[in-house]
This record gives sequence, structure tokens and C-alpha cells, in this order.
Amino acid sequence: MSQTENEAHSRKKTAEDPKGAADASKAEAGRAGHGGKPSANEAGNPAGKRNGSGTARPAVILGGAVAFLVGCDSMVVAPIAPEIIQSWGASASLSALLVAAYALAYAVTSPFFGALADYRGRRPVAVAGLAVFGAGTALTFAAPNLATGLACRALAGLGAGMVMPTVFGEVVSRSTPQTRGANVGAVTGMLLSATVVGVPIGSLLASAVGWQWAFLLIAIPGFLAIFPAVRVFSGVAPRKADGRAGDGASATGGGPRGASAAVAGMLKAALTHRGLLLLLLSTGLWHAGFAVAYTSIGAFYEDRYGFGAAEMSWVTLAAGAAGIVGAVVGGRLLARWRAASYTTVAGGAAALGVTAVAFLPGPVAATVLGQMVWSVGVVSAQPAFMTLAATLNPRLQGTALALNGAAQYFAQFVASSAGAAILTATGSFAWLGAASAALAVLSAIVVRGVRAR
Repeated sequence: MSQTENEAHSRKKTAEDPKGAADASKAEAGRAGHGGKPSANEAGNPAGKRNGSGTARPAVILGGAVAFLVGCDSMVVAPIAPEIIQSWGASASLSALLVAAYALAYAVTSPFFGALADYRGRRPVAVAGLAVFGAGTALTFAAPNLATGLACRALAGLGAGMVMPTVFGEVVSRSTPQTRGANVGAVTGMLLSATVVGVPIGSLLASAVGWQWAFLLIAIPGFLAIFPAVRVFSGVAPRKADGRAGDGASATGGGPRGASAAVAGMLKAALTHRGLLLLLLSTGLWHAGFAVAYTSIGAFYEDRYGFGAAEMSWVTLAAGAAGIVGAVVGGRLLARWRAASYTTVAGGAAALGVTAVAFLPGPVAATVLGQMVWSVGVVSAQPAFMTLAATLNPRLQGTALALNGAAQYFAQFVASSAGAAILTATGSFAWLGAASAALAVLSAIVVRGVRAR
């Protein structure tokens, strides 16, 4: 039988036996959750090649570059917020709204666009997301007042929420089971490197030529990334990879109404997936544990050691560098460890590190070392969360990744507010450290249920 005849026979068999295809999908998800080894055929045949999307390297390179830009855009606001607010003549207490507008726009809209990517393919969503991200960031450059600035930051957050789930989805779909964790870890490391490289550069630009230029220098490469994105991102929806409609997408017809029905169906299917719901809970707990203490870390160092902005930049640099190492190493270890089991180890490291920071008085070097351990623990789990989200149901990949991102941003928003309230009420960082450690451990316990499903 010729190759063409074999492909036709395979498509016919899939159409006649949807249950078999569904069972195969479940088997893949089971291997991802249990860290099981792929078959010999899978090991020598990357997922990207099976669906005609090529190798993972172009997606990792472009995805890492985009992740770096998004990281810079979201993180550069905090250190230069006083200058931004002052230029608009607004109260300094409102500076947190610039971060909140971005985070909320990302969290609220990304699930819809993740599902849309599953329905229409990643390419149109990624390209549109980069255009919106670039526009929102560029318009921040020209924003004349707080109200306009908040709208621009929300627009940039919307674009980031469109593009980041597609980035991770493309990387995962093009990777083999052995390289999946390492590739996701590489992109995550680039996202975090914005803290180490992008944010300090943005702060220097703000002090030298004005805060506006930091955003313009992010927007320009954001627009330029559209051109390689057209070539790199897959134009075929995951649901169409085997010639069948994905979950919730059948019998919806074409046009806007059909697309809306399909997207709604995918969101419903994802939100009724017990394993994914457990994963979203675990992700939320994890990031809440980080945010509840980290957002007050500057006040902690000021109170204990008298540190100002200059000293904190070095602390942030050390913790950020440790986080990058954690992301890369953690991603590579996922090829040998079960994702849920690895998260347990990372949770222990995060809890140990934040406990050392909060409760062990000593020289500043010891405290910074504790924060570095905390950073390694928190960040090294990210590839595991991303991998689990992307592999629980391959036809809901973008939807699951977007929901995972939404859970992360919502948790950070709520926990950072709660952490500030706790610190104000108690005057002690120890309570925040204890809460952070407890949430990390609880998250690691919950995620083990994903493996069992």
C-alpha cells in the first residue's frame, strides 16, 4: 500500500472509530501526568512532525523572544511607576492600578482566546495578539493621563493573554515527550530573564531619557515579531489534527455564531475536566503562595536591613538569576521525573526558602540565599504546571494553558492585596512567610491528584 493510500486508510479508520482516537488521546494524557515513557515510535517521531508543524526549535526561539518582551512589559512598570504617576499628576497610591489593569485584562480574556486558538488555529490568535500587545504598549508611550494609561495597560495585557497561551501550546505540540519539559523551561526562563535583564535596562532608560521610551523599545520588537510568527505558528487547529472536531466543537457550523458556540463548548469541556480543575486549583494556590509574601519583600528588607531601591535591585537580580536556573534545570528534570512528583520537591524548596527568609534572623547574605532557594522552588515548578495543562487533553491545549494563566494572574492579584492587608494589620512579615510556605505545600499536595486521574 502506498503512503497516500496509508494516510487515506488511517483517516477513514479514525473517522469510523472515534472512540479509539479518544482512547489514544487519554493514553497520551496519562503518560504526561504519570511521567511514563513514550513508545519507540513516539520517541523517534516528534509531535510537531506528526501534525506537520516541523521541529520545536523555531517555536522555542520565537516563543522565548516573545516571552521576554511580555515579561519586560509586565514587570518594568513596578520600578518606574512613581515616575509614571508623577508625570500624570496622579496620586502615588494609584500606581498599583497600572499592574492590576494589565493582570486583570490578561486573566479575564485569555481563556476565551485560548479556546479560540483551539478552534481556529494558533497562528491567527498569536498574530492578532502580538499586534494588540504592541499597540497597547506603544500607546502607553503616548498616554497623557492615568485613565488613558490604564486603558493602554489593559490593552497590552489583553494582547499578552492572547499570545502567551499560543506560545506555550506551539512549543509543547512541537516537542517530544523527552524534550517537552526542557523546551517549556527554556521559554519560562526567558520570561523570567526580563526581571534580570529587561527591568534594569528599562529602569535605566526611564532615568536617562524618560519612562515612555521603555515602553516604545518593547513595542517595536513586539510588532516585528508578527512576521516570524506568521511562519512559525501552526495555522491548523489542534482539533483538526486528526480530521475531527475537538471537544465542544462539533456540530456548531461556521461563521461567528458557530465559532462562539465552539469556543463556549471548549471552555465548558475544560471546566468540567476534573484533572484540569485540580490543576487550576494547584496553580492558584502556588502563585498565591508566592505573591502573598513577594509583594511585600521590599518592605521586609527595608525594615530588617534598611535597604532602599539601589540595594533591592541587587537582591532582585540574585533572586531572578536563581529563578532562571530553576526554570531551565526544572524543565530538563521533567524528562526523568513525574510532573506531579517534581512539583512536590519544588514545593518543599519554596517552603524551605521562604521560611528561612521570614524566620531565621541573620546576616543579609543568609537572607538573600534563602530568597534564592525560594525563587528556585517557585520558578522550577512552572514547566511542570505548563506541561500538565497542555497534555491533559491535546485538543483543549490552548484553552487549558489560558485557564492556567488566568488562575495564576487572579491568584497573584488577590494574594498580593491580601498580603498587603496582613502586613498592615500585623506589622510582621513572619505571617506572610508562614502563609506562603503553607500554600506551596498545599499546592504540591493538590497537584498529585492530577497524576491520579
